Amino acid sequence: MRTKICLLALCLLMGGLQLSAQELTQGYSHWYTYFGTAQINQKWAIAYDFQARIRDGISAKGQILSRAGLQYTPGKNASYLLGYSFITTYSDGADQYFPEHRIYQQFIYKNNTRTFNMTHRVRFEERWVGAKTVSSKDVQYWKYGHRLRYFNRTQFPIRKGEKTTPFYFALQNEFFMNVFNSEINDKFVDQNRFLIAQGYALKPNLKVEAGYMNHFVQPATGNNSMTHILHLAVFHNFDL
Repeated sequence: MRTKICLLALCLLMGGLQLSAQELTQGYSHWYTYFGTAQINQKWAIAYDFQARIRDGISAKGQILSRAGLQYTPGKNASYLLGYSFITTYSDGADQYFPEHRIYQQFIYKNNTRTFNMTHRVRFEERWVGAKTVSSKDVQYWKYGHRLRYFNRTQFPIRKGEKTTPFYFALQNEFFMNVFNSEINDKFVDQNRFLIAQGYALKPNLKVEAGYMNHFVQPATGNNSMTHILHLAVFHNFDL
């Protein structure tokens, strides 16, 4: 019980960092996400995800993200991954989408107990963001930057007596930091995402999840923003 209380306090503390901002632009979004893992053998897998992030309701424009990587798991708890992602983000001011390419490296460590499953993830990104002018839809040049991300997700199975049910409860937080004099954003704190969600395991390898995400962003220019997000996700693991 003490572990759960401390963990909850830590997640809420991290998630509440955004509350200290003085000026915030408020908004809401829907995020539809699919996370897949295609197992090649016991140690190697292809991890990928696809996300559609829709602003201000389902009819508004937002962001589309595709990401995939080769994952190596030498033991039970730790894994390493090298991957690539492509993102297009819509700008209201320019009335067009801006492309972004990323190469990323990550390390994951899992700590599973009878009462909770905790995942730590450290991801380092090399980013190229296309810069355009209002009068042109072509990329004029690319801004380059490095970003470090720390992610913590803790999943609590819901039990009925001594039996574990298909339902679970999840707390998640991810903190983003710009490093090495990024051309994309010179602020150290890039963003923070805090998620609280309820999930259901349809099968041992297939889960669905719905939750609320609080997304704080500190952009390179302009006011900070806080977006309230309905987050819907599917998690699917299978063998090739």
